Amino acid sequence: MGVYKFSLKMVFLNFKQSILYLISIIFTVVIIFNFLNIMTNSKFLLATGGEGNISTDILFLVVLLVCIFTFYANSYFVMGKSKEMALVELNGIWPSKLARMLLFENAIIEIIGGVLGILMGIVLMPVFLLIMYAVLKTSGNILMISPQSIWGTIAILFVQLLYVGMGDYAYASTREIIDLVNGHKQVRSVDLRSLKINPIVYLILYFIPIISIFINAAAKDAASIAMVDILFSIFAIQGLLRYYIPQKIIKLKKERYLDNKIKLISLSNLYVSLKQLKFIIITLAITVEILLCTMANFKNSLQVKTICICSYITLIILIAASVIYKIMLEADSKRHLFRQLSLIGYTAKQIKEVIWQEFKIVYSITIGIPLFHILIVIILLKKNGILSMRLSGILVFIFVFIFLITGIILYSLYKKLILKNNAYRFL
Repeated sequence: MGVYKFSLKMVFLNFKQSILYLISIIFTVVIIFNFLNIMTNSKFLLATGGEGNISTDILFLVVLLVCIFTFYANSYFVMGKSKEMALVELNGIWPSKLARMLLFENAIIEIIGGVLGILMGIVLMPVFLLIMYAVLKTSGNILMISPQSIWGTIAILFVQLLYVGMGDYAYASTREIIDLVNGHKQVRSVDLRSLKINPIVYLILYFIPIISIFINAAAKDAASIAMVDILFSIFAIQGLLRYYIPQKIIKLKKERYLDNKIKLISLSNLYVSLKQLKFIIITLAITVEILLCTMANFKNSLQVKTICICSYITLIILIAASVIYKIMLEADSKRHLFRQLSLIGYTAKQIKEVIWQEFKIVYSITIGIPLFHILIVIILLKKNGILSMRLSGILVFIFVFIFLITGIILYSLYKKLILKNNAYRFL
């Protein structure tokens, strides 16, 4: 029992990690609960008629992506507890019991997050139902709660808990104590000389989808063309992030900024950050493009189009939350690196400049790379009459506005965490 008391204590001692993970659970539950409540609403099923299955499939996809966000948040939560796990293992705890400890901590956070999320979901439920009734051009009870939505949410949370429990066990059982003490796995550089594909090829493939804008095709073929663009997005974006950009970073450090103490550190941190953000960037591009293609395939269905738009907004907020979650946790691991910079002569002004340069480049790449391909798909659908000029503008505005606000908030929090407790007051 002492081990579990220790786990419970660590949940509250590591408050920042726990609260970030808890917020991700709450957000997940709010989305899942309300989407399940819509999917099981009798008026929604009646109004969509034959399209009910299509709409339900779209909502199911969003719920699945929201769950993936929770798994992603859990991975950072567990990696942040690496030193704690090393301490426990040094005291003779076997990996199997360590995994049970992590499962116990996850269960505590999931139960609290589940309860708070369902309560918050009920509070926000009228907003979701009002939107649904407005789209269906009908009216109904905005306080209509489907019992299936509550039990479905609990079931999904239970499955999530089992899934993350298996992932946590794999993480704990495959790490040596020295790796846990060092925290995160070190980022290994890619040997570009061993590549069979020249990294410049990925850059060329990244820009090829522009051609689709100038193709004169029938409106019904727009979705097929957009799907081809998605294939280019998958292959080209991962290639840019894994090979082309790292190559450019190494080249800039060696040839242009070797004597620039600000750029040199910023680029080094950028290399590490992009390794961690690769999944988010690819997910943002692919999921949004898939939703846009779905709108193209069912352009005459107001219900499907509206659900896609609601899902589009949800996913962008979800990805923005993922970026905040990831960078906030990364700030903790970087704080000691910036403290070391102060010890070798960097002034507070220079450290703040390093933070700004690093954040500016990382955030621009994170948002700019997927936005380019998303814009191509939106222009393609606008050209073929699937999206109106007004709707296209709204979609772009939502993307830019959410990530602009996220960027402003994120930079302020990131800088505050790095410079926490006036660590550089003596400079």
